[in-house]
Amino acid sequence: MLIRLDEMLRTAGDLAAAARDRVSVGGLTRYRRFTRKVRDFFALAALADEKLEALPPDLAAPLATALDRLHARMVLVFVEESAAFFAIFVRVKHLPIGTHEMCGLELRGLLAIRGFLDDPRYEGERGLALRGKADRIAELMRAVMARIPPLPDFGDLPSVGPKGSVNKPIKAARGRPAAPPPAAGPAARPAPPPAAPPAAPERPPEVRQLTLDDFQ
Repeated sequence: MLIRLDEMLRTAGDLAAAARDRVSVGGLTRYRRFTRKVRDFFALAALADEKLEALPPDLAAPLATALDRLHARMVLVFVEESAAFFAIFVRVKHLPIGTHEMCGLELRGLLAIRGFLDDPRYEGERGLALRGKADRIAELMRAVMARIPPLPDFGDLPSVGPKGSVNKPIKAARGRPAAPPPAAGPAARPAPPPAAPPAAPERPPEVRQLTLDDFQ
C-alpha cells in the first residue's frame, strides 16, 4: 500500500502540473482530475492506517512513520498546487458553464483537507503557513463562484446549492392531480376520424431487354 501511495503522490503532481499549463482551456477539469487522485490517496491512506493497527508494534512503527510522511507530503502538494492554480484561475476572463457547481464541490474537499492541518503534526511555522494558504484558496474559490451564477435546477424538487442556498425547481412538482377527463356521453365523444382511402396497388416493375443501341 505504501508503494501504491507513493505512486499516487507522483501522479498527483503530474496532474497538477497539467492543470496549471492550460488553466484557461479546460483547466478546471484537469484540476478536478488532480483532486480526484488526492481523494483516492487519502482514502487508501486511511485504509493503510487501519491495517497497521493490526500489526505488532515493532513492525507497525516504521511503517506508520513512512505513512505519516507520505500523508504530509500529499497535504503539502495539494495546498501548494491548489494555491498556484486558483491564483491564475481567478483571473480567467471567460469561465465555463458549471464552474459554480464544480468549485462548490472542490470547496467542500478543500475544507475537509483543511481539517488535517489542525492535527498536532502540522504545528509550527510551516503548518501555520499551510493553514493560511488553505484559507486563501477557499477565498479564491468563493470569488470564482461569485462571478458566475449557478445552473438552473431542472429537477422537480428543491435542491441545496454548494453554499447551502435552496434552489427552486423549474419543473412542476410531482404528484399534482391530472386534469379531469372529459364528460362521458354521446355529445362529448369526438367523431371518429375518417377512414383513409385504400392505397393503390403497386405496379410490378417493367422488365425489358436491352440492346447495344440503348447504350449509344
